[in-house]
Amino acid sequence: MRETELVLGRRWILVLEPGEEVIAALDEWCARTGVRAGTVDLFFGAFRSVTLIAGRDDTVDPELPLPTSVEVAYLEGIGSGSIAQKDGSARVHLHVAAGVKSAGGAAYAGHLLSAEVHYTVEVVVQEVLSPELTLRADPRAHGIGCLFFE
Repeated sequence: MRETELVLGRRWILVLEPGEEVIAALDEWCARTGVRAGTVDLFFGAFRSVTLIAGRDDTVDPELPLPTSVEVAYLEGIGSGSIAQKDGSARVHLHVAAGVKSAGGAAYAGHLLSAEVHYTVEVVVQEVLSPELTLRADPRAHGIGCLFFE
């Protein structure tokens, strides 16, 4: 376990509009407002489409990160995540659990690669002033990007 105490800054609520791509909109917002690190305490809403790291077939080794993704249409969902520095820019890292509206709410969950807003998505962001948060490959996690404190 890694741990650190956070020095917090500003706090926002954002409302994303139909057609916006969630991660791209949040990355652009971070650049515009100067947010370098933070927590996405909550986001929720209606999505026209969501692409997650996931698979539809049995995995050969469940310990390894999945190399595939799935796209699912017309969902309602909720998630959270972090904002950290990667390659000199703030990057948003989100996970979501979302139910397909036409399938009785059958759910998909996982690391969000992309999502298009259908009606609205509301986001609560808390800025972290210190320490610096970074995303970098962690060999102990099969090389996937993990959160580190500088």
